[in-house]
Amino acid sequence: MTLRIALVVLLCAMLAVLESVVPFLLHLRASRPDLLLVVVLYLALHDDVVQGSALSAVAGYFSDLTSATPPFLYTFLAVLTFLVLRVAGSALKTEGGPQSAAVAFGASLVHSLIATAAFGFFTGAGFHFQLSPSLWSAFGTALAAPLVFLLLRGLDANFLHTEESGGLR
Repeated sequence: MTLRIALVVLLCAMLAVLESVVPFLLHLRASRPDLLLVVVLYLALHDDVVQGSALSAVAGYFSDLTSATPPFLYTFLAVLTFLVLRVAGSALKTEGGPQSAAVAFGASLVHSLIATAAFGFFTGAGFHFQLSPSLWSAFGTALAAPLVFLLLRGLDANFLHTEESGGLR
């Protein structure tokens, strides 16, 4: 395992804790920013297929651990999101800022819709999509996207600089 992969996994663990604790601290009941989805978006736009899908599965697994859903639901959705965005990636190239926020907002809404449908299908609860909490979650995800993109871009820039210099950092 390379150092970059280990650091991305560590970042995913920290973001999973952050996204599960912050809503409780702010007394948010039905909405939360999906920070791990932003990691999946970044991976889909910047990593190769094998490494990016594997790291997306890790991010999805951390989402599974911090949510009360059927096992591997978010793991499946993270890899599916990665693959869909990978295919559409040429039209969505972004390095952060407002573009990443817009992509994160749209992806969060679609992700919530698919997650609700899959959850209802696997649990037999039916389809109960609530627009208001999904919009607030998408808004929170969009606000966090530039910061998460900045962290991941900084991580990648450090490794790119190390590879160019031919040494270890």
